[in-house]
Parts: sequence; C-alpha cells; structure tokens
Amino acid sequence: MRCSTLLCILTGVLLYLVLGAVVFRALEVPREEGKHMHLQDTRRDFLLNFTCVSPENLQVLIEVQQIVTRAVGEGVDPSSNITFVSQWDLASAFFFSGTIITTIGFGNISPKTEGGKLFCIFYALVGIPMFGILLAGVGDHLGTGLRKAVAKIETLFRKWRVSPTIVRVISAVLSILLGCLLFVAVPILVFQEVEKWTLLESAYFVVITLTTVGFGDYVAGIEQLINHPQGSDHWYKPLVWFWILLGLAYFASILTMIGNWLRVLSKKTRAEMEELRAHATDWTQNIQNMSVDFRIPGKIDDPFKRRRDFYANVPITFLRSYCSLLDQDRNALPLSQHEGSRLLLIQIVQERATKNHVVRNLPQQHGTHVEEGLLWSETVTLESCQQFKRVPNWLLYIFGM
Repeated sequence: MRCSTLLCILTGVLLYLVLGAVVFRALEVPREEGKHMHLQDTRRDFLLNFTCVSPENLQVLIEVQQIVTRAVGEGVDPSSNITFVSQWDLASAFFFSGTIITTIGFGNISPKTEGGKLFCIFYALVGIPMFGILLAGVGDHLGTGLRKAVAKIETLFRKWRVSPTIVRVISAVLSILLGCLLFVAVPILVFQEVEKWTLLESAYFVVITLTTVGFGDYVAGIEQLINHPQGSDHWYKPLVWFWILLGLAYFASILTMIGNWLRVLSKKTRAEMEELRAHATDWTQNIQNMSVDFRIPGKIDDPFKRRRDFYANVPITFLRSYCSLLDQDRNALPLSQHEGSRLLLIQIVQERATKNHVVRNLPQQHGTHVEEGLLWSETVTLESCQQFKRVPNWLLYIFGM
C-alpha cells in the first residue's frame, strides 16, 4: 500500500473517531448530568427526611454501598444471605474462555487472583491464534457453500438472460440477506424471548457481539444466573458461543468475498485505465505527427506550400503543358480542385520565368491565348501530352492532390 493511500485511510479513520466522539458526547452527557442532579436531590431529600442521620453517617452508608457494589462486581450475589452461588460455574467459565479467544471480552466477569490473571495472559496468547485458524477454516467451508448457492442463483438468472452485472449484484445481496436472517434476525428474536430484553436491547447485543466490540453491559445468560441460580440451563452459554463462532465465520467469508470482488474490479479498472492511457499516447503521437505539416516556418507561407515545393522541382515545360491542358480540358481534375490548381500553376510558372529573366505572358483566365514565339503551345491536348509523355499519369495524380 502506498504511503499516500495509507495517510488518506489514517486521516479518514481519525475523522471518523472525531465524529463518533462528538456524537456520543452530545447524546450521553445530558443523561449523565441528569443522573448527577438526581443523585444530589436524593441525598438532600434523605437528609431532610431523616434528621437523625448526620452527613457523616450518610457518608459511611455510601461507603458501605460501594463495598456492596464491588462485591457484586466480583461475582457475589448481594441478595443471597447464606447460600453461595458462584459466577464461575462450568458453563460460565466456558463462555468466559470463549470471549477471550474471540477477543470479545465482555468484562462482566474477569479473573481477580494473581494466578488467574497470569494464566489468562498465556491462555489468550495461545488461544487467539488457534481461534483464528479455526475461524478461517469454518469461514472457508461457509464460503464454499455460499459460492455454490451464489452460482445456482446466477445460473437461474442467466437462464432469464439477465445482465451479468445485475446477476452478481442480486446474488451478493441475497447471500448477505440470508446470512443476516440466520445469524442476526433469528438470534435477536431468541434473545428477546429468553433474556426478556427489548427488541432494541437484543439487536444491540447481537451487533456488539458479532463485531467483537463486547462492552459487557448486556451479556447472555446473566439474568438466568441471577434469577434462577440453581436451575439455569448449563447448555445455554455454550450454544451462544457456537452462535458467535458461526456468525463471525460467516461475516468473515462475506468480507472476503466482497474484498475479492473489489480486487477484481480494481484490476479491471486498472486494465481499462492502462488501455485508455495507451490510446491517449497513440492519439498524442498522431497529433504530433500531423502537426509537423502545419508548423509555421520563419515566414508565413501559403496553404499550397507542399504543392509549390513539388512544382519547383518539375521542368517548366511540363508545368506549361499541364496548365494549357487545364485550359482545354476542365475534366482533367475535379471541379473543386480545377481552378485552384490552374491558378497555382500559372503563378509558379510566372515566378520561375521571372527568376530566369524570361518574360512570358501566361493566361490569367480560362480561354486567354499566349503570344507567338514563346515556348508555350495553346494546342496542347491530353492526347499529345500522353503521347510525348510531357504530363505522366503520376504527375496528373499529384497535381490533383
């Protein structure tokens, strides 16, 4: 990748981050300010209603509440009195391990001991590449099935004589819609029913999970563990992890397919640009070659310069004979070229005669005769010119150009 392209992408990403920061700040700050004002109002109302509690005692109560909050964060159920319910049951631990190697990292539970943190480091270093290989293999198989489905769709549309470009677009859209239906739409409805979330919360969890963002504010299976600590389904979280695996593999194959199409399109565009550049080079060369005949010399010449230069090397007898032939037979040249060629010949003969100090009265118009005694014959005909070969056919052809 070129440095200029990399800088453009980096600039775009930074601008995208700035845009996200501005939008999230505008959306979340008002709610945060409202919560803060509500907390202050609650504290003031508590002190007014319970006058026996001093502000110092209230501060102690707040510290106790913070201790309870930290205990909840470490996995302790604050509603339980004697019965101990751990968040590190086998299903939850399996799900946590899955969030490590998938790099989602919900953060609802995390190791607190020194040994757990140390093991988590090495576990992630080994498990993430391993999961990457697994994801590539599953994505390859899903991509193969997807390509077969796309090929069948394209074959079906080609029977209807649809444009290949339209067929490719339709097949891509259908494959993406199929994946969204299986791995997005259906799980949204399932989580809405099982977790008792709203439709927006369920969709939020699905998208945040499959994009490996994983904020941890919504995690599948938490409500079941809190509400039914003894009767929770131990197969639920492993099934959620397998859904994550298939969803990530599918969308990875979709991104790979789109990348391949863009690569093919880029190669085609590059080939077309090279072809256009070659045509432009040929066109420029042709223009340069053509411009040689139209370049202005040291002094401005007339438009018949090429013909004049050729006439200068032809014997003057031939020129006179051909000029007389033009007077007698106007069909020797096309009508559009007859008068121009005749007048040009007369002018050239006059110039050459003057240069040789021989004054000759040449006809200025059609039908004018010349004086006797000059090397000019008004009885020259086409037959006589061809007989004495004073005006060869090649000369007639060139004079007519």
